[in-house]
Order: sequence, then C-alpha cells, then structure tokens
Amino acid sequence: MNIEHNRRELVDVAAGRLAPTMVIRNVTIANTLSREFHDANILVYGDRVAAVLPVEEHVPLAAIEIDGRGRIAVPGLIDPHLHTESSAVSLSEFARAVVPRGITTIICDPHEYGNVLGRRGIELLLEESRHIPLTVKLRVPPRVPEMSSALETSGGALSYEDTLDLLDLPEAACLAGDINPEFFLNNDPRHAALIDATIARRKTVSGYAHGLTTRRLNAYVASGAEDSHVASNLVEVIENVRHGLTVFLVLKGNWPTELSKLAKLIASTDFDTRHICLCTDDIPADRLMSDGHLDARLRTTIKSGIDPLVALQMVTINPATEMRIERDHGSISAGKFADIVLVDDLTAFSVTDTIYHGKHVVADGKYLVEPSSFKVPAWAKNTINLKGPIDPQSLLIKAPLNATKVECNAIARVGVKEFRRVTLPVVAGMVRCGDDQDVISVAVLDRYSGSGRVGKGFALDTRLRRGAIASTVNHNAHNIFVLGRSPEDMALAVNHLLKIGGGYAIACDGKIVGEVRLPVIGMISEEPLERVAEQFRNAELAVHKYLGCENFDQPLLTLSFLCAPVIPYVGVTDMGVLNTRTFEIEDPLVPYSMAS
Repeated sequence: MNIEHNRRELVDVAAGRLAPTMVIRNVTIANTLSREFHDANILVYGDRVAAVLPVEEHVPLAAIEIDGRGRIAVPGLIDPHLHTESSAVSLSEFARAVVPRGITTIICDPHEYGNVLGRRGIELLLEESRHIPLTVKLRVPPRVPEMSSALETSGGALSYEDTLDLLDLPEAACLAGDINPEFFLNNDPRHAALIDATIARRKTVSGYAHGLTTRRLNAYVASGAEDSHVASNLVEVIENVRHGLTVFLVLKGNWPTELSKLAKLIASTDFDTRHICLCTDDIPADRLMSDGHLDARLRTTIKSGIDPLVALQMVTINPATEMRIERDHGSISAGKFADIVLVDDLTAFSVTDTIYHGKHVVADGKYLVEPSSFKVPAWAKNTINLKGPIDPQSLLIKAPLNATKVECNAIARVGVKEFRRVTLPVVAGMVRCGDDQDVISVAVLDRYSGSGRVGKGFALDTRLRRGAIASTVNHNAHNIFVLGRSPEDMALAVNHLLKIGGGYAIACDGKIVGEVRLPVIGMISEEPLERVAEQFRNAELAVHKYLGCENFDQPLLTLSFLCAPVIPYVGVTDMGVLNTRTFEIEDPLVPYSMAS
C-alpha cells in the first residue's frame, strides 16, 4: 500500500467511513505533544494511527481489538545515537532484545561495518534491517576511514560519492558526527562540503563537541553541527543548549549525580528540555540483557526526579524532532506510524505490549516475531588477513643501543587521552614494562592487507597486572589491538583471534583463559543474545580473575577505546602512536633520555 493511498484511507477511518484494522480501547495516553495524560481509543489502519478519539465516542469493532484499560499508551521509543555492533549480536537478535522493551526506532551509525567492508558492509546492515520489526534509520558515516592511509590502514572506505548516495537513501536521517571535532573547527574541505550537502537534503548534521567552550563552541555550531552526545556534566549541557545544540545524554560516568542537578534546574527555572534527548551509544550484550536499553535510561531519568512526561519526551518527540522524522514518529497522533507501547506504569516503564507499524509484535511481554531468515554472506566473516602467526618479539619496541632504561610517552586516560612520561627498563635490547609500575605494552596490527605492520606504544593505569587482551574491536578502523604485560601472552591472544575469526581473546601464563567469538566483521556473533552475553560475562570474569583487573567496570569495552584515534588526543594505529592534535605519528621513546 503506497503512502498516498494509505492517507486517503486514514481520512476515511478517522471520519467513520471505513473500519479500522486495530483498536486499542479505554487506554490512557501519555501525550508527548501536550505533555498530559488523557483517556482515549486509538484507531489504527494498516501501519498508521488513523484517529485518537474520546472513550465515549462510538468506535466499530476492528479485526484486532486490544483492551487498554488500566494501562498507559506511549509512543515507541527512539534512540537517536547508537552503534548496534557494540551489542555484538545480529540485528534480529538485537530487535528481539529491545522491541519488548518498547524501542521501535533506532538511528545508528554503522561506521564499523564501513571501516571493515566499505559501502557494501553498510548496505548489508540495511538489508538485514528490512527483516525485523524495528525501524533502523541511518547515521551516515562522514569519514570512512577517518584517518588517511598514511596514518592508519582500513579494510573499507567510503568515497565522497558513496557518502552522498547513502545520504539520499530513505533510511538516512543524518550525517553522523563520530569524528574528531577538529574536522568541523578547521573547515576541513571534505567535511564542510558534506555538511552543505546534508543541509541541502534537509537532514540533520550530528557532531561531537567534547569539552568545547566559548569561541570553539561557537565555531563548532557555526559549522552546521546540530547535536552532541558527549556532554560530561550539567554545565556543558546548559552551554550546548544555549548555543543551539541538541544534547544526547548517554548517562555514563557521573551522570546519575548530574541528572539530579538537571531535575532541580528544571523544577526551579522551567529550563526548556526540548533539546535534550537520551541515547545509548554503546551497550555490550551482557549489559543489554541485565540492565536493558533505552528503557533503562528512561527509568534512570525519571528516578532522578525529572517529571515522567518530560523524560518520556526525551526518548520520543525530542529525538524525532532533532532527526527531522517527527512527521512519522514521536507521538501517538493521526497520520503517524502506529508504533505504540503499552505499559502498566510509566515510572517503572513496565512494558506489556508493543505494536510496531500496526502489528502486535509483543503481547503480555512475549515476543511474537519468528526468527529472521536473513543469512550473513561468507565475505562478511573472513576479514582477518595477517601474514601468519605473530611472534612475541614483533610486539616489542627495540631500545637504543646500550640503553638499560628509557623514558617513554605512555597513553593515560584523564578524561581524554594524553601523554604521560614514564621510565621503563630495557631487557635484552627491548623496552619492557616494569614489574612495579602500572604500565603495559600496546600494539596495533594491520588486520587487512597482510603487510605485517605493527604500531607499538605503552599505556598507563589500566590495572592489568599480568597476561594480555587482544581484540578485533578497535574503533574506528578495527585493526587488531593487543595490550598486556607479557609479550608471549600478547602473541598468544592475537594468534587465538586468527583461529576464532575475530572477537576478544584473553591470555595469561601461556593459556587462553577467556574469549568472545565474533566472526561477522570481527564484531558480531550469529549466536543468540543469551549465549553472547554469557561469553562476555565469562570473558570479563577472566580479566578480573587472571589479569588482576579487580573493580574495573566493563574492561573489554573500556580498553577497546584505548587505541582509538577518534577519542582525543592520542591513539595507536598500525602505523604507530598518533597525536590527534597534530595528526602526526610520534615516537613513543623520548629522544636523548637513555641512561646507561
């Protein structure tokens, strides 16, 4: 049924000339447009809402009748910024996890698919999305790869023309912004042209305004950027909103405390929340199962003291408006898609039923959708191309002749990543990590071309006391990274990745003590969510038990960002240690610091 024909029939249903296909009767609507509760009957025809009528108005019987008495109807939740690859499951499994939680629309940036497989990887994700009861909108990656080939090796690439073609897709909602903000601030010609092209298509320009203030923040907004998902506190939220950005709150770190401050601000000043949204960004499989998804962010926001209807707007009409999809999403009103969630209680957000595009896909908490028939092609699984098994010596840095210790620049996480000076011993001509220091070796291996290239460096304060972790999950190019205290364990972990086709490998004292098998693009499993979550839990337990990382929350996810150049201001690629302020490869050994 085409949209124009459907709208004519919606008019007839609303006017009483045609029977609806579904009616939800005697339900209380949480209205995201007027910010109020009111009782109504909801008439659905096909995949859209035809009318919202007072309960006393006569409504004929429909083919599908749902009794909404005692329940609240809310629009399907919208996540405006996420990477489904971080959950490490297929889209079918992802939908099975989130649709029963009330999420019906996601706006995702699959730059991971692009960096590994190029345009056909992103098209593969979109093809898979057509087999599930979940609207998947595209955050078009603006820069794949983000770094030039002189700074990092990537498996796939998007040309400027590819990016424009993706922006023209009906699934495209915005130009994604997960790139270094310097591309906005320095008027990078390619990115500036993409911003112009996005605006010309009346789509949203997303961004990444980490720590920007005063002139730099104004310059960032002037470039065309419209949102940011990295505000670290309420002060940054207020400044971003004042200057014209929509803020996506991921609610990590200290945000439980900051949310309480936001609640008090709203209550005391009527601070306008229309430009505040909630999002999930990255949620591993085990946390998806145990904690939930966008629904958990909603509950946390309500618990902080923010009015439930205000919080609901942050996951419905606010993101729909920011992403310019409010014509079809974000509210329960005539003409919108019939994406409707029934809950027993809004504060607890206890979902009983989910209607997606007029189809009853969750009833009494039970997911009614059959498993997807989509099959991943073989070319999306064979993505590791190394010369052969890795030798431990290839992961170490050679010391200057006759040196017994050297001064090095190590990566330290201090909010952002910065260099910190450390002095390390030399053993048999190679720089090693001292036993009494919280310093580890880091290496990134070209995963794609078989060049044998390895970038090497050091990191501080990771809490790894022994062993090693290796993974093909390494934003954004997703070359293999490995970090650890033992070069033998580091090589063992990398070589195990070759055997399992990608994922995570944890080694200690010459044994593999944990793994997560992710053969699809080196990031995705084809197994059920429950099995993948179990693998992640067991792998993290292995990190805690064998590698000495006690009291380290989500070590696999956290450490996978250690090398990422996208996170300022230091990264490691297969070319070496990268200074992302200057975009130059730097020697991790400090010149003239040898002591004999």
